[in-house]
Amino acid sequence: MKDIDKILERYFDGESTLEEEQILRNYFGQPEIEERHKIYAPIFQFFITELSKNSESDTKETIGKKKKFNIKPWISIAASIAIIVGLFMIFTLRIDNSANKSIVYINGNKTTDIDIINDEALNSIKNVTDMDESIVESQIDILDLFTE
Repeated sequence: MKDIDKILERYFDGESTLEEEQILRNYFGQPEIEERHKIYAPIFQFFITELSKNSESDTKETIGKKKKFNIKPWISIAASIAIIVGLFMIFTLRIDNSANKSIVYINGNKTTDIDIINDEALNSIKNVTDMDESIVESQIDILDLFTE
């Protein structure tokens, strides 16, 4: 009991450790307390009761509470990423008009000039001797559509 007296003195001086305070709670939590210590019992009984209430309510909150998934931050993150990707595509990727261009290799040289391409195509068609005149004319008509 001398230890309890020393621990109480340290407690009221604000010098007790957590372990010593646990010893006091254990001591005042039991039914048999020395007569000289009963004066302090209500203080520690209050702490014991409050600690047990808090631990019970924490447990109930943890069990009863469903963790909600907050989607709002994720939506804003996704929108930010979409904006960044869109800006990246606008500023770094060039719009390639080569799909609208005619590209031909004549004797190993790349040519995009439509007039040269048409002349070479007409020459190729005229050089074909096995073809019927109507086929040649239809091919020429098709090429003329591209030059108009």
